[in-house]
Amino acid sequence: MNLAIAPLQPQPYQSGDLPESIRVAFCSDSGERLDGHFGSCRQFLIYQISAREARLIELREAPAPLGPLKGEQNIMRRVTLISDCHLLYVLSIGGPAAARVINRGVYLLKPQQGGSLPAQLDALRQMLEQGPPPWLARIIATPATAECQASD
Repeated sequence: MNLAIAPLQPQPYQSGDLPESIRVAFCSDSGERLDGHFGSCRQFLIYQISAREARLIELREAPAPLGPLKGEQNIMRRVTLISDCHLLYVLSIGGPAAARVINRGVYLLKPQQGGSLPAQLDALRQMLEQGPPPWLARIIATPATAECQASD
C-alpha cells in the first residue's frame, strides 16, 4: 500500500489526532526531498506519522549557517528546532552535531541516499504498520524530550 502524501502545506495537528504516531524531522534544502546536511539545510520538514497516515504539520526554517549564528550556536539552535521530534532523517551530519541531537533524545537516521520524501515516509509507515522493530518500539514508548522552543 503506497502512502498518500498531502501537499507540502502544513496540515492542522493537535496532540492525539494520530494515535500511536511519532514526530519526524527531515533535513531539506528543496522543501520537498531529504536532501540537506544538518548544519546547513534550509529547513526541517516536520511530519506526524502513524501506521495509517503521514501528515506534514510544520515547516521550520533553520538559521542561516553563515548568518549571525556561528558554529556551536548554529548547531544548538538547530537541535532546539527538532527537539520535540522522535526521529531525525538527515543526509549528513557532523560528529559533534550528531552527539547533541542524540543527547537531546532524538534518534538519528542517515539513509544511504536522500531523495523522495514519499518513499521515506511510506517505508516508515510500513514499519509502524507491521509492528515496529525493537529500536522504534522503544522510541514510540518514550515521549519526545521537549516541546519545540523555536521561538526563543
